[in-house]
Amino acid sequence: MTAGNVAGRQELVQQALAHWESGRGAVLVGDAGMGKSTVLAALAHVVRQQPGLVLSASPTEADARMPFVTLIDLFAGVPADHFDRLPLATLRIVEVALRRRDPAGGEVDSLAVCLGIFDLLRTISEVVSTTLVLDDLQWVDPASAEVLSFAVRRLAAERLKVLAALRSGAAPDWKPAGVTTLQVGPLASEALVPVVMQRAADLVSRPIAQQICTLSGGNPLFALEIADAVQRGGVRPVPGQPLPVPVHLDTLMRQRLAALSRTARDTVRLAATAYRPTLALLVQAGCDTAVADLTAASEAGVCDLDGNGTVSFGHPLLRAAVYSEAPVIVRMSMHARLVEVITDPIERARHLALATGLEDPTVAAALTTAAELASGQGAAGVARELIGLAALRTPVTDRAGWAERKLTEARYAHLAGLLSEAREAAEAVLAALVPRRFRTRARLAVFDASGNAIGRMGEQVAAACAEAEDDVELEPWVRVYSAVHHAAALRTGPALADAAWAAKAAGTVGDVRAELRALHVLLSMKARLGQPTEEEMDRANRLMERRTDLGEAAYLIHYELARTHLDNDRYDEAHDTLQQAARLAGEFGTFGGLEWVLYLLARVDWLRGRYDCALATVSRLQQLAVDVEPAYGHLVLWASAEAEAATGSLPRAIELAERVIEETERVGDVERLACFGHLLGTWRLLAGDFPGAVTTLQRAWGRLSSIAPDNQTRMLLADLVEALVDAGDLAQARDLLVQLHDTDVGSASPRATAATRRATAVLSFAEGRADDAIALLGSSADVYRRLGTPIELVRVLVLAAGIERRRRRRATARGLLDEAAQLCRTAGATTWSGRVEAERARLTPTPRGQNTPLTPMEERIAALVVQGATNREIARTLSIAVTTVEGSLTKIYRQFHIRSRVELVRTLGHP
Repeated sequence: MTAGNVAGRQELVQQALAHWESGRGAVLVGDAGMGKSTVLAALAHVVRQQPGLVLSASPTEADARMPFVTLIDLFAGVPADHFDRLPLATLRIVEVALRRRDPAGGEVDSLAVCLGIFDLLRTISEVVSTTLVLDDLQWVDPASAEVLSFAVRRLAAERLKVLAALRSGAAPDWKPAGVTTLQVGPLASEALVPVVMQRAADLVSRPIAQQICTLSGGNPLFALEIADAVQRGGVRPVPGQPLPVPVHLDTLMRQRLAALSRTARDTVRLAATAYRPTLALLVQAGCDTAVADLTAASEAGVCDLDGNGTVSFGHPLLRAAVYSEAPVIVRMSMHARLVEVITDPIERARHLALATGLEDPTVAAALTTAAELASGQGAAGVARELIGLAALRTPVTDRAGWAERKLTEARYAHLAGLLSEAREAAEAVLAALVPRRFRTRARLAVFDASGNAIGRMGEQVAAACAEAEDDVELEPWVRVYSAVHHAAALRTGPALADAAWAAKAAGTVGDVRAELRALHVLLSMKARLGQPTEEEMDRANRLMERRTDLGEAAYLIHYELARTHLDNDRYDEAHDTLQQAARLAGEFGTFGGLEWVLYLLARVDWLRGRYDCALATVSRLQQLAVDVEPAYGHLVLWASAEAEAATGSLPRAIELAERVIEETERVGDVERLACFGHLLGTWRLLAGDFPGAVTTLQRAWGRLSSIAPDNQTRMLLADLVEALVDAGDLAQARDLLVQLHDTDVGSASPRATAATRRATAVLSFAEGRADDAIALLGSSADVYRRLGTPIELVRVLVLAAGIERRRRRRATARGLLDEAAQLCRTAGATTWSGRVEAERARLTPTPRGQNTPLTPMEERIAALVVQGATNREIARTLSIAVTTVEGSLTKIYRQFHIRSRVELVRTLGHP
């Protein structure tokens, strides 16, 4: 059964459905606003797709005062024929209770209603499986609760199931017995952040959205209320300023604060202003009666003081409500007091910035210093916030200082993976009246944050080239991005020329990062063209030996080195190289380029059959996209598609792949389109969509026509040959196979050669040369076994098993499939497991033109034949006549379209 699509709650929905299917049912318990009703609605939607009747009710607090209102809602959708089966006396009682009949004859007593509703539910559940869906159990009126308690516990769980939602801490008048309680906790930020950003339109950046999620404590209702308040205000939140608090909480906190003395209120406000409030800090800041003040605040339900002297507010929104309740001038004075006692330079700089609303060069300088310190500690996100505050405090007369800080903000934002913020900071400089050099740097920052979209930025690249001409520091960088721009469209000549020029110029001025980025483009393009790359790789390695703080440039070089290892079937070396790059990213807290490393790391593990490791890497990549904004975000979605294709739903994988390809076409990344198209084509081939596979693979092959074939393109051609054969186009398959063999000379890797043999085998069998096909597949399988690529081995084994089955060598086919099934189980390759089992099912033939199984007697006769018994021995064992055995065998042979005992043994899969 497919779970409802509730972002971040799929596992919870699956758990609840499992309990529903088992007959136990489930009650979802969570705080107000946590999303219980949303999950329950998703469950109800899924259950309604199954056979049966769903009765639902969603009582409110007002309903709890009206008798039987929940029952009235529950039975409103029951078809009339169920009521018609009740005895007349019972029908009258039920109709009166449900307000379907005027109680002219007087009200009925509660026991009569209990019995009547019980009879109605029993009558319904005897005809059709019934599910009660009840939201907000705490508001079920007492009369309905009494009836439901009486009736539900007397009915069989497999015929009457319950799904319900209940607020934490509530004591409902009725809670179904025997059901499983499932907690609905805070929603994960990866699910909540995108919703918040969408809700507040363009007013909320990713960091602010994450701040809102933290502030809400993962409560979706609270988070969306804050986002709505931002959207209504129409102003982007300013760093350091309080976010709006839901009205009901703000009102509640104001009431509680009003009950405190002036000094206690002052102490609590100061605690809410501090980032890490402690009793010692409050005393240092002048709160002489801090203990008494915090005791009063605790009694008022505002905050608490633990045994370690730490002040806590219970929920982040309570603290935010206390802070936002204070007037701006009071908040500024609180920050000023904390500046005097805080020693941590980063925290002190924040308070210094918020203690004044004026431009101040001294404050701006302090914030700049703190940002540099935070960046040196690997906290690029914190550094970006601090330098942004520094830009706000920079005097308007200092345009150069302001522009420098905005560009630094863009750099820190990029390091932190906040690409939208990086572009916004850089574009602010482009929109200002600043010297040409600042404009060029701003363009570079935009390019840096644009990822594969740079393929569509020809005008901007040309403008940057014109602005940077003869600038020995900036022109190498501009030419790097010009090379990247050309490479995205596979314009190999211009890309190589710009990258070579940039590498040389950067080396001359000693800009190691620019030199490495240029070498990355050279390595990438030369590998695609089949040109030697040893010189560039040695040069890159020498540069990286001297420095460990090269960030994205180093990660991209590691990626190219690993891709070279992968292309030459050196999987362990590729894996180690990528792991080293991932470790460096963690040590230095930089994210630019990390998405490439993680993506290829997952690809290597898929290939090696280490699906658990690959899934963990994909999960890390997905989390990266939540924490930051990767420049090449399409890789994250594509990695999710690959995970679906390996262990989930192939149709879902194809759907995700089509979305990624559509987006990649929009930004013009031709090389990546070819890679994605190749994988999508193989998935369509696996799914049995042979025409679709041919079209997709042909389009991918066409994109690579301008470059020399390498191992990846050879494997693409091999898959295309197989798709053409499956689609029945043998003539084109032959022509393409000739072309493939022409490219497969000397330089092909063992894996590419094995793919060529597999394609040749598929065509050979289609042309009637089964022995040749089996020999080629056997040779291909040996290569995959030696390389340690189990899933590619499974693909060959399934093909070979299919050929052997058609040759009526079912025992051999079964052995091949047994090996394939074991490989799939070890790897966790559930999608291929399904393919293996489908092929295994074909080994048991069905009678021609009918689906009638063998009779029990025929099954016993067939089993004895397999054991080697003669007809006379079978007759004696079963106490039947020999002529009966002979007649039964004739019938069995006819049903399985075979002619002998030997073929019967083979048919049943025994050697």
